[in-house]
Amino acid sequence: MRKLVIAALSFSAAVFAANTILSTKLCPLLAALCLVLGASLLLLRRKWLSGLVLCLFSLSVGLGCFSLHYLLTTLPAHKLDGQTLHLSATVMSYPRQAEDYSSAEIKLEESPRLRVLLYDRHGSLDDLEPGAVISGEFRLSSADVRYGKAFTYYNAKNIYLIANTTGSLQVSAGKSISLSCLAARLNRTLCEKADQIFPEDTAHFMKSMLLGDRTDLYQDEALYAALQNSGVSHIVAVSGLHVAFLVGLLQLLLGVSPRSSLLCLVLVWCFVLVTGAPPSAIRAGIMQSFLLLAPLLKRENDSATSLSAALALILLLNPYAAADVGLQLSFAAMAGLLLLGEPVRKMLFPGKRIGRFARILLYPVNVLAGSAAVMVFTVPLLALHFGRVSLLAPLTNTLIMWAVSLCFGGGFAACAVSLVCLPLGRVLALAVSWLARYIFACARLVDSLSLSSLCLEDKLMVWWLVLVYLLFFLGIRAKAAKLLRLGLPAALSVLTLFFALGMTRAYYTSGEGFITVLDVGQGQSISVFSGNTTVMIDCGSIYSTDNAGDTAGDYLLSCGRKKVDLLLLTHLHADHANGVTRLLAAIPVETIAMPAEPNDDDGQLEKILAAAEKYGTQVRYISQDTLMRIGGIELQLYAPGQAGDANERCVMAKVSLGEYDMLVTGDGSKTAELELIAGHEIRDVELLIAGHHGSRYASGGKFLESIGADTAVISVGYNTYGHPTNETLERLAAYGYNIYRTDLNGRIEIRVP
Repeated sequence: MRKLVIAALSFSAAVFAANTILSTKLCPLLAALCLVLGASLLLLRRKWLSGLVLCLFSLSVGLGCFSLHYLLTTLPAHKLDGQTLHLSATVMSYPRQAEDYSSAEIKLEESPRLRVLLYDRHGSLDDLEPGAVISGEFRLSSADVRYGKAFTYYNAKNIYLIANTTGSLQVSAGKSISLSCLAARLNRTLCEKADQIFPEDTAHFMKSMLLGDRTDLYQDEALYAALQNSGVSHIVAVSGLHVAFLVGLLQLLLGVSPRSSLLCLVLVWCFVLVTGAPPSAIRAGIMQSFLLLAPLLKRENDSATSLSAALALILLLNPYAAADVGLQLSFAAMAGLLLLGEPVRKMLFPGKRIGRFARILLYPVNVLAGSAAVMVFTVPLLALHFGRVSLLAPLTNTLIMWAVSLCFGGGFAACAVSLVCLPLGRVLALAVSWLARYIFACARLVDSLSLSSLCLEDKLMVWWLVLVYLLFFLGIRAKAAKLLRLGLPAALSVLTLFFALGMTRAYYTSGEGFITVLDVGQGQSISVFSGNTTVMIDCGSIYSTDNAGDTAGDYLLSCGRKKVDLLLLTHLHADHANGVTRLLAAIPVETIAMPAEPNDDDGQLEKILAAAEKYGTQVRYISQDTLMRIGGIELQLYAPGQAGDANERCVMAKVSLGEYDMLVTGDGSKTAELELIAGHEIRDVELLIAGHHGSRYASGGKFLESIGADTAVISVGYNTYGHPTNETLERLAAYGYNIYRTDLNGRIEIRVP
């Protein structure tokens, strides 16, 4: 069995290397080299070289599989990039509805038979079911590039093209329905049943936990943020935890026998397919299959072999799955449990004899030990991918895991009963909902605690995390009493954390203040600090995979900011305001200021007002020139103009920190700029936030000369408008401005001494 571990891990290592550090041209060459080296060593017929030979052959197979997969999927997708073709395809999923479009996964009928994510703005997808065959004109683009950058998300999901309809679609019934289409239909039926029987406040959570449908849960931004920050978002992402619950429930009902094991095996894979077969669920399904089949085949199950074999099988089917964050976290968590779960449990509960009273403590000890073991391996991944780690995840898991298991079993029982007797199913769902509400309450309670989660935007926090790993490594290796080996690193970790947080807070509260132009892509979000006062100006972005509200919230929390005193929205275009609801969910905002009678072409106003009411944020409308003083920050807000387009009817602002002035013009045009300087005395400004992201229609010469600023910052990212234009850049340079750009310089911090 250990040979299988060597082969599987070598194969997987090759695939991970091909995904991360090797070029597609180099992979086949290295595959051939490993094959030749392995064959050469094999000819030597030395037994002690057998492990190395197996490793080289497995590396060769891994690199070869990646290269073959690239030739069959990515390369054909690249050849179709930018083309508009008439194609036929099978619908593989139910359409997801958005405000002005719908999307669904489809599979091309002709070669190459690739999976495609289709976007439609003509209403042709709205009533379709999986299995339907559609045809029409599709505008195609490769899925591995998004907003001008390499993007691995879709390929990891086995999607290789993005398509947009250019007109209406022709629809016909499919000749046959695949297993995945049947699974999608069953998922939809169960989701509808869950909506029927569960109360509105818990239905979205139950659908996510039972069936992997998080569409509605994402809309409850506050709850989802609480689950993430408290370290238990894994309970709403179908994974090994859910598969283990399912097997435990089935064995409780069916008993343990060869027949029940086979039935469990079938039902486990039905569950994996119905939930969309995410890599984490596939991993758990494979490992549970080994566990269930081992007694039937009279073989001993080996967890390390099962884990490595599961990883190799998933990557064999789709080598790009190595880039899937869920897969990485799932395997890291399982590795932590296998390697460290039992040692950590013995450290927390060293007693060999377990009395009656001790058994009561065994459950929380096991949960704590498992959660701590998982964190050792998953925290680096969470830091890398999300820039945030939950410090109190073991506490939250201990509080809720018993309720999660009952909620999972009870939820499926309620759905099953409702198929026979709907009223009885609703009664059972109502009881299960109280468990869900308990889970919500625990997550929110832990989230409300100081340091429930740690934002790693500040590099000092990253170094602190590295120090923690180093301290515990040295402590475990030291020859001292067990209490000292664990207690001393823990105490030093806490002390150094408070020291690092104190240093960060002192830095951002020193001097007159700080101005930061955040890197939110094509959009704008600016923070202003003075002492403990925080003002934000705008919070939005487009053409970006990150939400501006998340970026702003993470930055504020990393700087020790617990609330925002004022959020000024210059206007309500999406690139200035579509992150507001996320920001409100992440951090308290006392007041939002925006133009009176704002233009709402992008549909932001209703969502912002609803979120403001939900979180208790006051909304103030600016219709005339207004002077506001908040702590050490002075804001002179200029009334929005009455003429011109929506860009011109925005609130412009001069923000002062002592003698340092910053001018923000939003998307104001040259006409609006001239109107501003004609009606107001604005001189000797130190910092200009260049209007309209560097558009040629803003930052006019007379305006630049009049305000006399030294520095211009352009908040800009990937876009199709040509921002910032060469004309604007040359004009800023001609008037002596030092130019900084968020697309080139990243986040720009200015400390006012």
